[in-house]
Amino acid sequence: MEISVLARQALVYGHIIAFALALATILKEDARFLGAKRLDSASLLESAKLVKLLLLALWATGIPMVLMDVGTDVSLLLSKPKLVAKLIVVAILTLNGILLHIVAFPMLVQKPKNAARAATIAAMLGAISAASWLCASLLGASRIVAPYFSLNDFVSAYLLVLAMALAVAILIVRGRLERLLKSSYNETGTSANQGYNLSVAILEAEIARLALSDIQRRLRTKHVTQQYSGLARETSSAAARQRTAGALSGGPSRWRV
Repeated sequence: MEISVLARQALVYGHIIAFALALATILKEDARFLGAKRLDSASLLESAKLVKLLLLALWATGIPMVLMDVGTDVSLLLSKPKLVAKLIVVAILTLNGILLHIVAFPMLVQKPKNAARAATIAAMLGAISAASWLCASLLGASRIVAPYFSLNDFVSAYLLVLAMALAVAILIVRGRLERLLKSSYNETGTSANQGYNLSVAILEAEIARLALSDIQRRLRTKHVTQQYSGLARETSSAAARQRTAGALSGGPSRWRV
């Protein structure tokens, strides 16, 4: 078996694993959002970081496979509508992910000046993300129907799914997200998650205080021990001096006898 065959199989396997993890993370975060009473910005940022790494892994495994299939022959690439459609979807996913990190997530983590505007932007970008990941999975599983679809068919189906996702985002998700944004911040403009951070800070301060108390106790114990040792040495010295004085005073009496 040639090494290139093994390399391609390894790339395919890595590509599938990265895609499955990314899709599962997206769906899990969407499901958590739909059932949440408050916006968990920490979980959102952690999931976003994971998806970003998985998206990079998709590019890292996908580009070598494309080069193995078509090389640098553009005409050969255009003759594969499924592959072109997949590249279009992944490119939109990447651009949308950049916008999510630059525009949407900062609005969600910090208190937005306009909750309605922030909710609209975040809902629309989230809809594009979810629809694109689902379409990418459909493209990966469309081996049976792919010979019957042209590039226009794939693109039209993708645009239809995008339109449906955006409609749901505007009509349903936007209002819910706006309410979550308003309920996740108190009157002072701090996030509800900052309460958790404050608790952690208080706990860390208490631990530091206990550690300092322990250090002070040990220092006091060491000081008392040193004082006791000094007193013991002084007592021993005094007793020795007394014995010496007694011995000296008793010497002449023996001589007189």
